[in-house]
Amino acid sequence: MNKYTVMAAGLVLSLGLVAGCGSSDGPEAGKAPEKGASGTPKDAPKAEGPVYSGPAIPGLADKQAWSLPRADAIDLGDAFLFVKTGAGEYAAGGGYKDDPLDGTTGLLHSTDQPGPVNLEFRDVKTGAVRKTLKVTADRVAATTWRDGVPAFEVRTTSTTESDGLSAEGTTTTITVYGSDGTELGKAEHKGDTPFHVHEGHLIEQADQATLQLTPIGGGQPRKITCGGLQASCSFDPRNKDIDGGSGHAPLITGKYTFHVNNGSTYETDPEELVMSDLATGAKVWSSDDVTPPKGVELDDKGVRTSGSIRVLDVRDGRILTAWGAGAFLTDTWVTATYDLASGKQIGGSTRYAYEDFPGDTINTEGSSVFSADHQLAAAATEKGTAVWQVADGKEVWVQKEGEKLMTPLRLSPNGGVLYGTTEESDDTVLAVDARTKNVLVKDLPSDNVPLFSKQSGYGYVSTDAGFFVFPTAGR
Repeated sequence: MNKYTVMAAGLVLSLGLVAGCGSSDGPEAGKAPEKGASGTPKDAPKAEGPVYSGPAIPGLADKQAWSLPRADAIDLGDAFLFVKTGAGEYAAGGGYKDDPLDGTTGLLHSTDQPGPVNLEFRDVKTGAVRKTLKVTADRVAATTWRDGVPAFEVRTTSTTESDGLSAEGTTTTITVYGSDGTELGKAEHKGDTPFHVHEGHLIEQADQATLQLTPIGGGQPRKITCGGLQASCSFDPRNKDIDGGSGHAPLITGKYTFHVNNGSTYETDPEELVMSDLATGAKVWSSDDVTPPKGVELDDKGVRTSGSIRVLDVRDGRILTAWGAGAFLTDTWVTATYDLASGKQIGGSTRYAYEDFPGDTINTEGSSVFSADHQLAAAATEKGTAVWQVADGKEVWVQKEGEKLMTPLRLSPNGGVLYGTTEESDDTVLAVDARTKNVLVKDLPSDNVPLFSKQSGYGYVSTDAGFFVFPTAGR
């Protein structure tokens, strides 16, 4: 399956967790194994599945570290989570409408009828089983805990039948677990209205312009309201953004939340993105309190003529923004980085024109990508791919006229390799040197484009032949 195609699927799913037990290749049930420094039991066997026979993958070592039969996994940072069904087969997720646009696994296991499955926590570098839990599952999905910590959620949905007068009722219990299988928090959701789990919160649509955030494990719910005549405050689980008209930003970033003022209007002022403290609601940063970067058009009163603005990333006290370049330049954006404490711009700005409506290219369809160390970013422009340095906005390179247009998919952890598709085919992928633009491979099958574990930097691919994990090149 091509993991870069978003497929629509309407699913009503639930999951129930029961007592844990050991698996055949894990530690003995009920016995606490001696653990090494990585958390994996000492002397745990290395996973040995099929041998990778596909094409060489730029950015990865020539030899695999370990493998399993056909499978997908949730990346928990220092461990992979696998789901094994009662028939002994590993679950292969992907293809669901809410799956992340970065190609990672969102919903790993789902079924209309609850059934027993085993959850396997495997060491990223060796594949050795760290722990197993036996589960009766309707749903197993990736999520995040507070401050972006990788986690997974399980759901148990129960239905109270009508007695003839009362209405049928539905209650969903949501339990979030960490990479070692420890329970991080639990919550209940009444009714069958849709909700999402993100950053340790339940996210629900309160009304057209308002989202409600309920802390998992207890705490006072908070409401995030987007202002403006036509504001429509919604949450896109595919990229964890809040959409308040044409403004976009991460809904929750660590200890902060975002909302949009004057959404979808320009009657008096352009749109404003406001960043607030998650716990208190106090304003921390606002696009109205900083100077727009060079390249953004202003009117004779010094007000920017485009209301469009986005936040692409918040990290290490800095905020990466994208501003609409002008009222009649709907496909042109200017990126700039700001210091949160002072509000001052760091480095320069970079202006790009996008081929299509910007909602299809910037932080919505997944074509703005970052290296794991957040040194480099790449985006799809009307000239093809452009690469720039996140810290100061300095352009590294942009495609030239006459070259085949390339849309970036992802960068390797250290920003050494950029993978992307061309206008000719979505089935094969280019791999280029991210610093020099030199082509490394021109016809890598799309299923063989690696994902990278967030903590170890190891790369992995999931194909019909198996699940294969590699060290990065040079290790």
